[in-house]
Amino acid sequence: MKTAGRVLLLVTALWLGLAGCGGSSSSSGSPGGSQPVPQVCSGISIKGVMVDSLTKQPVAQGWAVLESGTQLLATAVFNFAPLQRVSAGTKGDFELCVTTLSSPSAVVLVALDSAGKAYPPFVSAVSGATDLAIIAMGGCTAICGFEGSQQTTASVVVTGTITSAPISKTVSVTPQYAMTALDGSKSTQGVPNLWSIAMPSLDAALTNTFSTVPGTCGGIASYCTVYTFTLPSQNPFHPATVSGIPGTIQQAGAPIYIFNATVEGTASCIPPFNFTTMQQDGKSLLIGNPGAQLTAMTMSFTQCQ
Repeated sequence: MKTAGRVLLLVTALWLGLAGCGGSSSSSGSPGGSQPVPQVCSGISIKGVMVDSLTKQPVAQGWAVLESGTQLLATAVFNFAPLQRVSAGTKGDFELCVTTLSSPSAVVLVALDSAGKAYPPFVSAVSGATDLAIIAMGGCTAICGFEGSQQTTASVVVTGTITSAPISKTVSVTPQYAMTALDGSKSTQGVPNLWSIAMPSLDAALTNTFSTVPGTCGGIASYCTVYTFTLPSQNPFHPATVSGIPGTIQQAGAPIYIFNATVEGTASCIPPFNFTTMQQDGKSLLIGNPGAQLTAMTMSFTQCQ
């Protein structure tokens, strides 16, 4: 656990060092109704409307995910896990409805255009009922005015292998993206907290659990399984105030992904959890450049009972 926390801190620091600040854009408007959830929320409502930032039309496909963070031991790292996921309606509208909201919590929005390309994700801290209004999804505002800026980009596909021995195990796999805490929180040492956000997959059939099976491992282990995730290939936008003007800001460059794997149920393997930030060569980070096809380093669990 302590080693994992230190490594994740180093990876996050590296990621922050590689990514410089990009431009900002504002968003405003009024919300629409939500089709995928009950029209009346009797609990805590988090809603908004996802539109293309250039055309102002609803995104072709969109998903909103509410996540909750848990501190990793005594580190400044908070691992986020999804609590609820809903699809956007035909007007780009969505509503998440929960009875309680823990701290810290965040909402993550991902979307595809009509050609199946991915918008940059949108991430916002939430602490109660929230109306995000109209969220302009896209890498450009009004026009693509900055060098290298793109409205949408081809998704990145990451494939990896999980092995277990000497028996089969069901493993939960979560792609994560590290960023500075959006609520401004700091550790007791005054260091800004780091949020490892669970990045929603863009796959139509979403699954995060995989069971290892025999006979398909090519001799590398007794039991194994292959996972595949389709993910955004641009860094997220998040709310920020720039020169006193509310808007959004985005880190420059391509996202670096972390993959966490946890054995479900009783922690009966060694290690009980695993993670990787590396490709199969053990040298290259999982950098999600547009259209990239990446193979993650194998994550292995042994002495399973």
